[in-house]
Amino acid sequence: MEDIELACSFLQSEKLNLVIVKEGQVLLNSKEGGLHPFFQAIVSLGDDLRGAAIADKIVGSAAAMLCLYAQIASAYALVASTRALTMLREKGVTITSKNEVPHIFNYDGTDLCPFEKLALSASNPSQLFSTLESFFAEGSQ
Repeated sequence: MEDIELACSFLQSEKLNLVIVKEGQVLLNSKEGGLHPFFQAIVSLGDDLRGAAIADKIVGSAAAMLCLYAQIASAYALVASTRALTMLREKGVTITSKNEVPHIFNYDGTDLCPFEKLALSASNPSQLFSTLESFFAEGSQ
């Protein structure tokens, strides 16, 4: 079974929000929502994520930029924004999504997700990562 298939299978069977697999090994799985678990995985696993597969419930622009930052090879999302899909495909990341949506909104649906706003203001994945470091350091999860 390929890494992306394994990640997808775990995401759905275990009702997880995030699964990261590399070389047939699950590196991380999380039931926690939002971007924080993926950000923490990058902090703790670093270069070990290069070439990994990720399955996530929601992939918007911020998650896509983190995939590029971590050099993820393939991704699957239950829901992905059009911008995230385009961004990843243009950079050679294999991405599939069960549902494509124009934008990722906040929890009450009244505005863009705060992380999407951060991604829109970042000029590249490294800048977004630095912004998120400050954001999460302040305890603003």
